[in-house]
Amino acid sequence: MLKNVPGQKQLSEQQGFALVITLWIMAILGVMAASFSYEAVCETKVESWSSQDRRAYNLARGGVHQAAGIIREHARDPVHSITDKWFSGDTLYKDIKFGPGYYSIVRPDPGAVKKHKAGKDSKESKKTVLLQYGLIDEESRLNINVATMAQLQGFPNVSNVLASNIIIFRTKKHGKKGKDVPASVAMAKGLVDGPIRSLDELLKVKGMTSDILYGSSGTGGIAPYLTCFSSGKVNINTAGKEVLHAVGFTTGQVQSLLAYRLSGWKGFASVAAAISTLAASSQSSHVEPFLTVQSKNFSMTCLAGFAPGRHVERITARVSVDKDQLRFTRWESESLPRI
Repeated sequence: MLKNVPGQKQLSEQQGFALVITLWIMAILGVMAASFSYEAVCETKVESWSSQDRRAYNLARGGVHQAAGIIREHARDPVHSITDKWFSGDTLYKDIKFGPGYYSIVRPDPGAVKKHKAGKDSKESKKTVLLQYGLIDEESRLNINVATMAQLQGFPNVSNVLASNIIIFRTKKHGKKGKDVPASVAMAKGLVDGPIRSLDELLKVKGMTSDILYGSSGTGGIAPYLTCFSSGKVNINTAGKEVLHAVGFTTGQVQSLLAYRLSGWKGFASVAAAISTLAASSQSSHVEPFLTVQSKNFSMTCLAGFAPGRHVERITARVSVDKDQLRFTRWESESLPRI
């Protein structure tokens, strides 16, 4: 019968302890290796996404500059009309192949809304504003910085009290900026610069609500008809009926003008011709200072991606043109969620 030798027992315990330590070290090394491998995969994906983001941004940037080039090409046209082929349309602005991907220049159509159910079994429905393809003419809107009280009251849900409060708010804000020039001078220069720089500021006006400004379910707001960055004049050839009515034209005159557009009309060659044709001589002194037939400020939203209709980048920009010069007055970029 073998007896346990003290030295052998101690050696056996040491070997067992060493085995346990070795197993722990191997487990730790395995975890570290897996962690390093996971981090390497993540870093590779992040680097890939970052590279794709850069490519998407450059693609959207290229789309914006392509559109700006179209604006520059037509900046000196004596008349700018909503019926001009370069102003909008799928051919120039929808899913345009550019380098490794596609871009679209889009604008929301406040009058076109698509209803669809929120869920498979849900009775509730939500609305999606449909998109048009093309440029936004800032001169087709009324500049909140020069609009008169009477013009503001021409929009739905704007009472005389609210219109008065907007004028008071604008006047006080204007007084805080010592370098502001009179509106008439700014209009002559082609760009009214302040004092209101964002339509969101109107929510600070007493009586103004988000529903009045941006609309609520079933009703539209007045925001699509207003701007903070334009020459201060309204292009009678591109403005919609709401803006034309607010400027001072009667319902009958607006209907006549819209009928001209439907007939393929190319636009009035001058403000005087428009006033004469629409029999608006009695309103001439009120409307003529706010009218033009040529636009100088345009906005655009460029959506870009690597497949038609699948957008991963958005750039919103605004350009101001003066003779042969074109400058960007707004530039905002945003990466979109990948679905």
